[in-house]
Amino acid sequence: MRFLNSMTLLKSFLLTCVVTTSIVVAQENEPLKPLKPVLFSAMGCGPYTPEAEVALAKFMALENEDPTSSFIVHCGDIVTGKVKDWPESQYEKVAGLLMKENAIPTFIVPGDNEWNDQENPDKAWGFWDKHFMGFHEKWKLPESFGKVARQTVRPENFAFVLDGVLLLGINKVGGMVHDTEEWEMRLNQDVAWISEHFTKHKADVHSAVIFAQAAAFSKKFGDFQAQLAKIAVPFEKPILYLHADGHKWTVELGKWAENITRVQLDVVNAKFPLIQVQVTGNPAEPFIYDRRLENPKWKLREAITPPQ
Repeated sequence: MRFLNSMTLLKSFLLTCVVTTSIVVAQENEPLKPLKPVLFSAMGCGPYTPEAEVALAKFMALENEDPTSSFIVHCGDIVTGKVKDWPESQYEKVAGLLMKENAIPTFIVPGDNEWNDQENPDKAWGFWDKHFMGFHEKWKLPESFGKVARQTVRPENFAFVLDGVLLLGINKVGGMVHDTEEWEMRLNQDVAWISEHFTKHKADVHSAVIFAQAAAFSKKFGDFQAQLAKIAVPFEKPILYLHADGHKWTVELGKWAENITRVQLDVVNAKFPLIQVQVTGNPAEPFIYDRRLENPKWKLREAITPPQ
């Protein structure tokens, strides 16, 4: 009888082990639950004309009609580079266009047209600093954004994490190099900012997006592209480098580093609305772009005429 009881207990123990092991293996092999995609709208290079200002106002209203983007970002060049002495009123006007009846948190990075390509870059930077520094702070951010960090030595650079996506804004402009020492220092500060957050958030995020006015490469000065590639590889996650400057839609995969996708934006005017980007969390297709060019909602049928 004792022998039978012992055998029964042994069988029960072995069955428990098998069941427990099966559960653990099943949990390890269980596919990850679908991630919540992060959607945001982006623009750059504009508004350059009074007609484009009217178009931007209409696009901002459309963004707010039935909002699906968590935030909006302007990747710099808020004015045309054809004018070299923009008054402060133009900076104030563009800030107003981005804020008017806009409930969606909006971020911005500097561009060369409104800064270093102006006749007086220091004065121009003063205008930008006054009207755009910490621009997102004009909105009450949802708790899901967490804290938006700003770099102490370069407060126009920002970083935050939203639903598993690291989002970074940097001061990387094209245009004239007035001071090579300042230029090199600024690029090094940009790299340090990105590297800091790649390291800090690597375990917390599945993707990253970097916003800038100019591409990482430069024929004029610096090795920012090489430095970016160097820190991107160990980060291992998909990275979108989204910038303005070239006025032509471009998507380039893996040229700077295997995990970096470069996207260059159109200008923003009646023909080209803000794009919407979806960060999916799917390594096979981490970023999806909707230029909205064929969407009737975003086609401005009525004449775009500035107020008299």
